[in-house]
Amino acid sequence: MPFVRKTANPVTRSAGSDVTETRVAAREVACSLAAGLSVRPDALFVFGSFHHRAMFSDAIEMLRAELHPAHVLGTTVANTILDDSETEHTAGLCALAVSLPGTVIEPFRFDLEDGPPAVWSAGFISERVALPGSVTGAAGPLPHRGMIMLTDPFSVNATQVCAALDAAAGPAGARIHGGVASGASLPGLNVLACDRRTAHTGAVGLSIFGDIQLDGFASQGCQPVGTPMVVTKASGTRILEIGGRNALAALADMADGLPLLERERLQAGLLVGVAVHAGKARLGRGDFIVRPAVSIEPEHSAIVLTETVAVGSTIQFHVRDPDIASEDLSMLLDREQVRGPAAGALLFSCTARGPRLFAEPSHDASMLSRRLAVPIAGCRCAGEFAAIEGRSLVHNHSATGVVFRPVDDHSPPRG
Repeated sequence: MPFVRKTANPVTRSAGSDVTETRVAAREVACSLAAGLSVRPDALFVFGSFHHRAMFSDAIEMLRAELHPAHVLGTTVANTILDDSETEHTAGLCALAVSLPGTVIEPFRFDLEDGPPAVWSAGFISERVALPGSVTGAAGPLPHRGMIMLTDPFSVNATQVCAALDAAAGPAGARIHGGVASGASLPGLNVLACDRRTAHTGAVGLSIFGDIQLDGFASQGCQPVGTPMVVTKASGTRILEIGGRNALAALADMADGLPLLERERLQAGLLVGVAVHAGKARLGRGDFIVRPAVSIEPEHSAIVLTETVAVGSTIQFHVRDPDIASEDLSMLLDREQVRGPAAGALLFSCTARGPRLFAEPSHDASMLSRRLAVPIAGCRCAGEFAAIEGRSLVHNHSATGVVFRPVDDHSPPRG
C-alpha cells in the first residue's frame, strides 16, 4: 500500500474482528487499519483469542503483508480488548498500529534453550536486548523509554525475567509494560509473535528509544485488610510464620477482626500483598504487589503463594473489591489526563477482572476509552507488567497499561 512520509507526531490506529475464521478476521483487521493509516507503522501490536491459536501465525503474516510494519509483537489470549470493549465468550482478533517518528525500536526474544532467567548474565542480556545507553543518534545516546514484553506462563518465570532485565538496564530499570499470555491452559499452546518469528515458549518484546513518551500505570484494585505484618519463617513459596506465629493462626485472628463483608470476600479468594518498600512509613493501597494464595496446607500450617516469599518481607492480606478497583483506576486516569493529550494506548487487564469482578461489561476498557479518547488495543492476561519506582513487577488482579505520547522537550522517561 502507498504510505506517505511520516508526520511529526505519533499516529495510532486500532481495529478488530469478532469473526471466528482466522483468515477472514485478519483480513478485516488489515483492511480497517489500512483504510485509516497514511503512514507505515513502526510497530504493530496484535492480540488473538484462543480461537485463533492454530492459525495465529497466518494472521500475523497477513497483517504484515498488508501493512508492512517495521516490527510486530503479539500473542494469543483469553480475551481481547479493543477501544471500549472486551470480548466475552466470543472470538477476537485486534491490533494497534503505531507510527512513532524519531524513535528506534529494537526487538528481543528469549527461548527455552536460554535457560532460566536466574542464570542470565548482564553480558548475555545486553547481547539480546537493547538497553539504556546502547542506541545512539546524531546527538548521542537516545533516551530509553521502556519495553513492551509478552511472556508464556509455562516456560519462563516472568518475575525473574523482569528482575534480570531491570538489573541489566541499570538504576532506572527496564520499565517493562505488557503481560503474560493467557490463551492456553496447557504448555506449548500459547503463541508469541515477534517480527517474522512465532514461538510457543519464552518471552518476546520491543525496547523503545527516542522521541516518544511511554507512560505506564498499574491499578491493583484490591483492598488491604487487617494490618501489615512481617514474615518470620518461609520456605520457597510457603509462608510458615507471620510475626513469630503460626501463619494460619495469624490469618484466623486477622479474619476474626474483620467486618462481615470483608470476611466473605476473604473467603472468596485469599490474596497476600507483599510490600514493595517495607521501610515506608505508612503502607496503603498501591504499596503492595498482590499475589493469590494458591492453597492452604494445614499439615505445614502454611499459606502457599505463586511466588517465592523472603523472610523479613512485610505483607498484608487483601480482598478483591470492585468499588475499590474502579475508584483506583479512575484516580490513575485522572493523572493520565493531566499529563496531556495521548496518541494511543495498550491495556493489559487480569483474567480475574471483567465479569468476574465488575457488574458492568467491559469496565476497564470503557473507562480508559472514555477518559483518554484514543485508539486502544490489549488483552486479559495471566499477569500484568508495570514499573513501580524503578522496578518492573508482575502484578495480579490488576489493570496495567502504557500510553503513547509525543515528546517535545526530550523530557526524562516516566515509568
